[in-house]
Amino acid sequence: MTTIYKNNDESSWAEYVLFVEFSENINRQIDDWQADLNKLVFDEQIMTGSFHGRFPIDDQRRIRMKRLLEKGIIQPYYGATSANACIYALQVTPPKCIIGVEHEAAEKKVSYEDTVTILQTDTYIMVPACKKGFIIEEKEYRTLQQWECWNEKEEFTDRYLYKFAPGSIGLSITVTDTQTKEQMDITDYEGW
Repeated sequence: MTTIYKNNDESSWAEYVLFVEFSENINRQIDDWQADLNKLVFDEQIMTGSFHGRFPIDDQRRIRMKRLLEKGIIQPYYGATSANACIYALQVTPPKCIIGVEHEAAEKKVSYEDTVTILQTDTYIMVPACKKGFIIEEKEYRTLQQWECWNEKEEFTDRYLYKFAPGSIGLSITVTDTQTKEQMDITDYEGW
């Protein structure tokens, strides 16, 4: 079950406002899917020095990648700003949600359906440590609140599509209003 935590206690918003935690089952499926694509990219980079002409690697990096492969580590190169080529999308349609994953380098997409629980609290609760989860912090949420298409009463409905693009320097977050097709980038770039 995917869990969305909504912190209603504004005095503790410095910790987080929204926290999305994918279920272990979804994490496992995403990891397996991504591992296959990462291996595809990794193998081509070692053989040709790039992946379809993108993400070129020099001879030194190729040697390091071959050494990693000997240890059983598959770690493709996706550029200086990204250790991961995936963008994650979440659309909530209680009691379910749709989790989409796009592997930008391999140009592949997959989606998963999971049950969703939305936990709203007026007191600080400990955000559980998880492998795949995304936090919307106070500054990002305040930006969202100023958006003319934002309706907080519908934040956990299919009206909004949340996209998370993790990079090595920070997390990019966009929200799309599916009714108007308007999109808002709420990323706190100053916090990177």
